Amino acid sequence: MVSPKSAASVLEALVRLCKAHGYVYAVETAGQTVYNFGPLGAELRRNLLAEWWQSIVTTQDNVFGIENALYKSLPAQDAHRLYGETVEEAMQTVRPQFSQSLHHGVLSHYHSSLQLLNNKLPFGLAEVGRCFARTAAHEERFLYSAREMTAMSMLFFVPPKKSGAWFDLYQRQRMQWWRKFASSPSSFSVVDTETDMTYPTVNIQFTFPWGVDTVERISLRYDSDLLDLEKKTGLSYQGKDGRKTVVPHVLEMETYLERACLTYLLDGLTQINSRQMLRLHCRLAPYKVAVLPGRGTESQLREITDYIARDLRTAGIPCWYSADPQHSNEQQHARYDEMGVPFSVAVNENTIKTGITLVRNRDTTVKEQVHISQLQHMLLRYMQAY
Repeated sequence: MVSPKSAASVLEALVRLCKAHGYVYAVETAGQTVYNFGPLGAELRRNLLAEWWQSIVTTQDNVFGIENALYKSLPAQDAHRLYGETVEEAMQTVRPQFSQSLHHGVLSHYHSSLQLLNNKLPFGLAEVGRCFARTAAHEERFLYSAREMTAMSMLFFVPPKKSGAWFDLYQRQRMQWWRKFASSPSSFSVVDTETDMTYPTVNIQFTFPWGVDTVERISLRYDSDLLDLEKKTGLSYQGKDGRKTVVPHVLEMETYLERACLTYLLDGLTQINSRQMLRLHCRLAPYKVAVLPGRGTESQLREITDYIARDLRTAGIPCWYSADPQHSNEQQHARYDEMGVPFSVAVNENTIKTGITLVRNRDTTVKEQVHISQLQHMLLRYMQAY
C-alpha cells in the first residue's frame, strides 16, 4: 500500500492536472464538495459510458436498455418526499435509500419485458441513472468520494440451474472489460466479499493510491426479489427454461461512471523523468489527435492545418486544434501528453511542397512521416487496432 503522504501527493497531482486541462473541477455547494466535468472530462465520461453500453447491451443477444424517471426509480415514500425539495435537501433525504433505487426501477420492467420476449429466459435489463453514493466517504478521495453519482447497472434474469455458470461467466467478462482499457491490467483483481451473507457477491477492485478499493460489484440475488414482487402484484413472474417454467434468479452488476473515470485517470497518470502524461487508452481518450500549427508561411500552413482538422473530424476522429502557434512543437507535445491525446500531427513549410506531415505517438514519442492523403486511413487503422 502506498504511504498516506504518497497517496495524497498522487491525488493532488491528478487534481491539478484535471483542473488545468478541463477534466474535472471541484465546487463547494451547501457545505458539500461536488464535481463538474469540463470539456475533456465530459468526453471521457461519454466514451466510458459508450464502451460500457456496448459491452453490456449492444454486443449481447439478450440484454436490453431501459430508462426510468427518478420518481419511478425511488420507493414511493421517498419520491413523495423528494417532490419540491431543493437539491441540497434531496442530497440529505434521498441518499440513504439510494442503494436499491436503480434495482427497484429495473425490476419494475421485468414482467412487461418477459411478455415482450415470449416469456423466454435468460435476458437482461440495463439502466444508467443519476443517484447518490451508497455510503458517505470517510475521507476525501476525489471522484471516488463524490456524493452525486451516475450508476451503470444491469440485472440479468437466468434459470436457477444455470445461475452459477452465468455468475462465473460475467465475473470473467467484466474483469476482461476493466483490464482491456488499462495501462496496468494487474492493478485489477476479483475478490469474494462477506459483507452480505445473503447473496454470493464479488467485487472487482483496483489498486488506488490509498489502497485496494471496489470499482464494480456483481451479486447473485437468487429469486427473492421476484417472489416478493409476485406477492405484491399478483402477477406470474415465471419464465420459460426450455419446456419448464421457473422464477429466475437475478444476477446484478453495478458500477459508477465517476469512479470509472477516476480509475482510468489514475491508471494513465505517468511520470517519465520530468515529463507528466496521461496514458489513456485510445478508445477512452477525449481527443484522439491534436493538429499542431506550424511556423513559417502562416497563411498557407493555416490552410493546411484547417483542412487536416476538418478532414479528420469528418471521418469521425475527435480532433483538438488550436490554430495559434504560440509555442514550439515540443512544448505543444508536452501539453497534449498531459491532456492524454494519443497522437499529434505536425506540419511545416516542407509540408506545403511535399504534403508530408509528422505523426507523433504519445506513448512511444516515435514520429512517423505520413502524407496528408493517408492521415485519415492511418489514424483510423490505429484506433481500430486498440
